[in-house]
Order: sequence, then C-alpha cells, then structure tokens
Amino acid sequence: MEEPTQPADSAGPISSTVHRWRRLAVRHDLEWSELLLIALNLYGLRGNNTEGMRLRLNSEDEEFMLVLPADRATSPFSLRAHVDPSSPQHGLSELCVDGTPVAEIIEAEPGEEVRGYLRADGTAATLLLQSEIEPSELVACYRDLLEALASDLADDGEQHLFDEVTLSASGALDERLIVQHLLAVREAMTAEGLPESTTLGVLTPALRSKDAFDELAEKVGPVLLFLTTETYKDDSTALAAEPIVPQDAAAADPVSPVANHQSERLSEILSAAREAGHRTSFTYTVGSEPLDEMRAWLLPLAEQTTMWPSLTILPAETPVDDSQHIAAPDERLDFFLEARRLLEQIFAPTQLRPQPWRCYRGLWYRQHAGEHLEGPYV
Repeated sequence: MEEPTQPADSAGPISSTVHRWRRLAVRHDLEWSELLLIALNLYGLRGNNTEGMRLRLNSEDEEFMLVLPADRATSPFSLRAHVDPSSPQHGLSELCVDGTPVAEIIEAEPGEEVRGYLRADGTAATLLLQSEIEPSELVACYRDLLEALASDLADDGEQHLFDEVTLSASGALDERLIVQHLLAVREAMTAEGLPESTTLGVLTPALRSKDAFDELAEKVGPVLLFLTTETYKDDSTALAAEPIVPQDAAAADPVSPVANHQSERLSEILSAAREAGHRTSFTYTVGSEPLDEMRAWLLPLAEQTTMWPSLTILPAETPVDDSQHIAAPDERLDFFLEARRLLEQIFAPTQLRPQPWRCYRGLWYRQHAGEHLEGPYV
C-alpha cells in the first residue's frame, strides 16, 4: 500500500488517523487515494463555512472535484496554505488529515449555487432548472447558459460542442413542468449547433407517466433519466394518475411495506421509461439504512437500470442531526467500505461501471471491484 506523501518541509510524525486508515485500505484492498476521497466525502471539512466548499484537488497525479460540507467541527480534514515567502512550499495549499498533508489543493471555492457547470473534462454540461423564467423565455435562457459554459472552453476561437447536456431538477415535482423545460433545453441545444446525437439527460423525481415518456421520445428523442429517489414523493394523486404498482404489493423482503412499495414503484417507472426508448438510472444516498435493507430496496431498481446509478455518501455529523446515520461514528468509514463492496455485487449482473465524474460525493473514483476505472474524473 502506497504511503501518503508529505511535503519536504513538513514536520512531525504521520497522524494516527492516517495510520489507521492505511490499515483499513489494506483490509478492503483499496488504493490509499480511493479511501482518502471516500473519507473526505464522508467527514467533510473542519471549519465554519455553512455554504460548503467546491474542492478541486490532486491525488497521486490525478485531479478530482468534490462538493463538501465545510462546517464539521469534528472532521479530521482541514486545509492549510503556506504563506511564508521564504518557505519552499510558498503558495502551496494542502489537504491535511489531523495535521498530516495528504493531497495538494488546486482550487477551493465556497459552494454557492450556480446556474450551470461543466463535468467530464468539459464534455458534459449541467444546467440547473430555471423555474422562475417565463415559458416564452425558456429557450433563450438555456441558450444563454449553454453559450456561457461553452465560452469557458473556446480559447482557440472554435465553437465548443458538448457530448451531453443534463437538466438538474431534483427538487421539482411537477411532471408537466419538467417536460416543458426538457423541450426547451433540446431546442436550445439545436439552436447552439449541437447534433441530435448529443445526449439530453435529466435528474428529477417527477417523470413517471407513460404519456410523458412517449412525448419526450417523440419530441426530443431518447433521454437519459436519473430518477432522484431522495426527493421522490409517491402521493395519492400520482398513484391515481398512473397506477403502476398494485396496492397489495408483497412485503416479504426485510424492508417495511411502504419502502417495498416505493422501491417496486420506482423500478416500474424506470421500466416504463425503458419501454419508451430512454436510458435509465437513479440516485440513492447510502448511509441511512442497514446494508440488508439497502440491498432489498435496490435490487428491483438495478434490474431496470441502463447507466450506473449515482450512489452518494450521506455526510457525517450534520449540524442538525447526526442520528440519521445507521453506523456509529467510529464505525462509519468501515460501513461505507462494506456498502461499496455490496453495491458492486448488486450491480454485477448489469455489467455497468461507475463514471467517476458523474458523482460529486461518490464511493468510486479510480477503482471498482478491484479493477481500474478510466477517467475523466472531474
């Protein structure tokens, strides 16, 4: 197992936390940097920045981007900048674990909300839902966003074309609204010269009816649907409009009847999307339920998934309530490493593999099931 690197002028021994994590990495057959990034997602940063932090760092000559809570008083992670002009490390910013430098910080910015951002080395653009814009102005608004993101990459004067454009709408529950905005985004993409083959994706809990999936297939083509399970609401109105799951769904799995019903319904929504010709995936936050319940809940969804899901880490010690975590604080990192192994087993029959750049708070970066993952990572 590779030793964590330290700058030449660092003083003091390697922290006991780093030693303990190194042993944990060996036990789980993980690269050091893989465990480090998982732990950073879990514990966040020490400090009092309630806005969070967008962190770009270099770990073992690869660049990664994370969005982290930055107000965790008990986190072992902190940032350190070398400001002494006489120091050979002057100008260097480091990520430290209990004082031990473990990675170089390339960029650290407050995590303020933006209207859009780039991923996958600039080949994928994410646009946030512009819910306050009048319908007649939607196409122009999304064109402006695409132009602004593309301009960041057009240093050579050439037009930059994205391979994928995703609409992020995880908090919106109005299905008609999501369809309307996806139509506008596709029209904006066409106006900006993006070919029909450019992937149009959406993160939303709202799409669920056959009519919506058929309309999207007809008017915008195949969509990459990430069903956001964290904000999904299975209300009676939606059930009446689209009764996919029988009311007497079996509850033999080790999950509650309500959870079992929701899991089955979500899998049926993904199935309906696939039947209409769309690609399917979902988001799920790991850490709030035992591993056996997680497995039973996810198995039906895995059967209807065509793209590796966004499996994110529930951050530790939220300022409001830490009891939402299923694992005790001193067992938490080990819990996520066990969960990671179980998730690899759940999705093994699908032969899908994570794309590290898709998930800001993920469980996979350069390794999956003992094999190397190719980039891009940011």
